[in-house]
Amino acid sequence: MALLLAVPVGAHAAGFDCAKASTMVEKAVCASPKVSTLDGQLGDAFRTALKNHPDKANALKLDQRHWLAERDAAVADFLSSSPGKVLPVSTAQYQARIDFLRGLDTKAPEPLDAVQTALSHLPAGSYDVLADLAKAGVNIAVAEDVPVADAKALPYEPDADLRKALAEVDASSGYRRLPGMPVSSLYSIGGTASCWTEAPFRIDGKKAISVKAPGSWANDCMTRHGMARIGSDFVATVLANPSPSELGIEMSRWEGGRFGPDAQLTMRFDYALSPVGSACAPKQSPCDDFTTVAMAAVARYERSPIQGTLDSALKGEAKTSYDGMLAAARAPDGIAPKGETATFPDLPTFGTDIASGEMTGYGPEATFFPITFRGETLLGFIGNGHVGWRQNDDWMVSAWRLKGGKLEAVAAVYVKVKRGSLLLSSIVPAPPPEAH
Repeated sequence: MALLLAVPVGAHAAGFDCAKASTMVEKAVCASPKVSTLDGQLGDAFRTALKNHPDKANALKLDQRHWLAERDAAVADFLSSSPGKVLPVSTAQYQARIDFLRGLDTKAPEPLDAVQTALSHLPAGSYDVLADLAKAGVNIAVAEDVPVADAKALPYEPDADLRKALAEVDASSGYRRLPGMPVSSLYSIGGTASCWTEAPFRIDGKKAISVKAPGSWANDCMTRHGMARIGSDFVATVLANPSPSELGIEMSRWEGGRFGPDAQLTMRFDYALSPVGSACAPKQSPCDDFTTVAMAAVARYERSPIQGTLDSALKGEAKTSYDGMLAAARAPDGIAPKGETATFPDLPTFGTDIASGEMTGYGPEATFFPITFRGETLLGFIGNGHVGWRQNDDWMVSAWRLKGGKLEAVAAVYVKVKRGSLLLSSIVPAPPPEAH
């Protein structure tokens, strides 16, 4: 936080003194004039936010720490795959953060203002904001998703454009229903990235007449589309970026014959680390002591998830042993070999379900570090869970030892990152509309 409060120097200065840059992330920021300039602008925006919102100082500082961890992870991921290259990554991330801090002083348009005002009723851990606010007694109703198995299942007479959409319905298709709602949409969700296709229509008695889709309903993926009534207004909605620390809600109001301009509210949350389960070799051995050791490592690492964060100075036999384990792990037949075709291990579970069905494959951003467990220096491994290209936010930690020239798993723990209470909300520029 002290770095952010430092006074930037020079036309392209970062928000900290580049002469004192020590981590690989700080050095990469300083090496990129564009990112360095944005870092300086971020420092200005943060100081302004603290000045304008003294009542939110604690939330701002905590949220900035969360954001810095996200920034570090993105930069570290780029540097590991593109060593020596100037950062193109983080520019959008920086701009989004600057927009968020500046948006704290922006008045929300109707009916998004009603949502923002009601956020004090939002329960901790909420991912479905509108539905949870409705349950809390706020004047909001969320439209029901009704499956559409074939064209005959739509209870309206479709026009020509809607008939074309109906010809392509599949098992994922449906329409949205809410009493009194003058507009709806035929939708489908496809692909492993859950990409949306929307065909909105206004309701005229028994007829369904196609209308232009709102910009918020671009053919996007990994989001959640819906419709709702907020007060007396009807809106098309998108919930985006549902990470433990952030959730965006974008909406377009129905204006009687068309959807109006998009508006977006970004919410930032606190989060907590919670161990789900642990296991030690041999099968199903008690392992609460490894949970304690691993949680201490995760608590440090999640603040700045970059290589070296968990390194410690080893000497003598401990250093020799660790170096041997690391070399074995990085060898062509090791558990995490170097190279573009490298594969990475799954979390050792020793026959137990310590992850409760969550992702348990380590990804390429996982890193080794020395970990001491039961008086022994072991090879620690920490990273997020993966399934193919998908990645979650939870942390996995495992420990290995070298035995007979081969690495054997000793212990493992799965740590859930749980969304907590709302810290801040801000009106930010809506993404530019895309062609459908």
